[in-house]
This record gives sequence, C-alpha cells and structure tokens, in this order.
Amino acid sequence: MSQVVSLRLPDETAERLKINARRTGRSVNEAAARSIEEWLRQEEFADIEFRNFNGERHACLKGALPLWQLIMVAKDHEMDVNRTAAYFRFPVPRVKAAFHYYEAYPQEIDQTIADNEAMTFERLKRLLPQLEGINIPGEVLEGENAS
Repeated sequence: MSQVVSLRLPDETAERLKINARRTGRSVNEAAARSIEEWLRQEEFADIEFRNFNGERHACLKGALPLWQLIMVAKDHEMDVNRTAAYFRFPVPRVKAAFHYYEAYPQEIDQTIADNEAMTFERLKRLLPQLEGINIPGEVLEGENAS
C-alpha cells in the first residue's frame, strides 16, 4: 500500500532529483521515495548511512563497512555483540546500532548475505576478468585449523 504525498522542491533540487532518477534507471517517484526512506532510516537508527556499491544501495555503519558484512561475521559469533565488536575493533554501541537495524530489516540484510554466499568463482571471473585462482594444498589448510 502507498500514499500520494505532494511536496514542493526548489527548482535546483528537483533537477538534481531528476538527474539522479535518470542515472539510476528509476522514475522520479521511485528515486524520491527511496531517498526519503533512506533519510528516515538514517534519522531512526544511530550510526547508519546509505552508500552505493556497484550500483546498489546498502545500509552501512557510518564511515565503515556495509551492515550485511558486519552481520555475516556476527552470525559466526552467534550474534554476540561483544565478540563482534572485538572482532572488528569497534565500540560496542556501534555494533549495537548495526544489530538494531538488522532487527528492523532482517530480510534486506539476509538477502544480501545470501546473494554474496551464492557468488561463485565463475561469476566473479565475469565481473573481474583479471581474476586468477590459486590452489592451496590441503595440508596447509589443515595446519591452520590444527592450531
């Protein structure tokens, strides 16, 4: 469900919005709605900002990494805020901010994690033609796990 909301923008702002919409392949309505939604989320959640990565918008910890990366690591630490903060060397309140956002938008973060985990070497080679694989002998990997 959606509502029609009318607002007046200064001419310069309206032109910038149109350029952004055109550049991202969205309608002006879609671009404006996305911008407002992101602004509201940034107002509601401390330490959260949105940035572009390969043409996609991601919620990020301000000045740091995308939240999906932090949450992916946090899941390896059983969503323990203290262990996750220690891993990243972030203050606990910053990690709590990421956890609060994840509590509100788990599908968004989980989908991005799933997309990342589905990335194969073959798909990466298409994106990064210079990419080359290396083989690591099994005994080297076993040695790392043995300690």
